[in-house]
Amino acid sequence: MAYCGMDSQNGVRGVTPGQAEEVHPRELSSCRHDIRKRDVSVSLCVDARYAGAMDDTPSAPPPRRRDVARHRGMLIAAATEEFARNPEASMADIARVAELTRATVYRHFPNREALEAAIRSEALARASRAPDESRLDEGTALEVLQRVIRALSAQGMGLRFMLLQAPDADPRFLAQRAQVLAPLVDVVRRGQREGHLRENLAPEWIVTAMASLLVAAVRDAASPDSAVGELVRRTLMSGVATDAS
Repeated sequence: MAYCGMDSQNGVRGVTPGQAEEVHPRELSSCRHDIRKRDVSVSLCVDARYAGAMDDTPSAPPPRRRDVARHRGMLIAAATEEFARNPEASMADIARVAELTRATVYRHFPNREALEAAIRSEALARASRAPDESRLDEGTALEVLQRVIRALSAQGMGLRFMLLQAPDADPRFLAQRAQVLAPLVDVVRRGQREGHLRENLAPEWIVTAMASLLVAAVRDAASPDSAVGELVRRTLMSGVATDAS
């Protein structure tokens, strides 16, 4: 004969034969039903707890993480501006321009080399977006090239530090520059078919000439207000555009 015990506070509990009287089969069935109900209840609670713990819905980053990202951006922007004016600026100068403490600067960038690497990475990312944002398939090839020149020259002072640091013969710099400007080769070919660009010049050479003019103009620019884009446009077009243009 099976045995079962009841607890007024906790419900069903197991007991030994010496602690309980014999239970009628009908009562035993009721006991088993109560046990199953309690097990299901416990299981649901556990499932709910795990479901909450495993919820992978993205949430907003905590305030501290947002501050870290904001401070990093402020430091890169301040360093880009300050190094463009004064390539010998110190980490203390960067902290002053960014209106942050030197301790904050060093928490993000342990040394000047790490800060310079971050500036170059940001500058290349901006430069690589310029051709895509210049609507390469819209308008004539001349209009496209003019938009690209304006977009790149508008970033002039942001790119100036990187260009001052990168020697013209640096293979890594030349490879990165070629990658950024590669989509323009097809634009130049289109301009030659349209009759706006001289066909006796290789498209790759025209793109290289444009890049070299931009680099030279940005390096020599006295301030962000210099008419870099217009200077490059006039110089380039005087050499590569057809008389009909």
